[in-house]
Amino acid sequence: MAYTAPSRSTLRNALARDLRDPDLKTFTEQELNDLLNQALVEVGRIYPKERVVEYAITLDGQTQIPCDAASIFRVEVIRDGAVASGIAQNTHGLHSQAGWDLHANILWLPLYSASGLRIDDSPTIRVWGYWERNLMQGTLPADDNQIADTDAEAEFGVRTYASLLGYQRLQNDQMLFQQWLTNTGQTDVSPNQLAQTADMYMSQWREMRQRFRRLQRT
Repeated sequence: MAYTAPSRSTLRNALARDLRDPDLKTFTEQELNDLLNQALVEVGRIYPKERVVEYAITLDGQTQIPCDAASIFRVEVIRDGAVASGIAQNTHGLHSQAGWDLHANILWLPLYSASGLRIDDSPTIRVWGYWERNLMQGTLPADDNQIADTDAEAEFGVRTYASLLGYQRLQNDQMLFQQWLTNTGQTDVSPNQLAQTADMYMSQWREMRQRFRRLQRT
């Protein structure tokens, strides 16, 4: 069965269950949203999205193209739908015209490539690389309909890392943990047990992080 990414509310409810707080007696919805976004940043850092994006040229000889990729490894130019031709990467950094560079969300093209770009040829620049995962922002109820920028592996990575962050917060504020003491069978909970639970999630995250680590081309 094909994977379907969850909405923010669905992912938040899953995280609340992971934290054994389905009724939100300890964490607020906004706190859980914050944990999910922190986890998306961490997962996206080591398990980014692989994408191929095409950018339209809007000026003759254009040398600067806004590009929000985290890193890229291949740049091609396409004219009039013809076969793509590659542009060399600036690998030695002697000067800015040695090849393409990505810096400050700008893709810089060398003049020897940009000079041949003419709007009449309908040129596009095709970029191969890695993108960060989008955060889920906003506090309105309608914002809960946002779809998480995850695949199956990323979703469970986000839940694991967010759970780790949640238990670390509980360690820093024992008062938040007092609601557990009212549950049947939880009267023997101690700070040491809380620390053990946080350590368990830390171990799970370390193992998952090793599985996530994707060999990125440069």
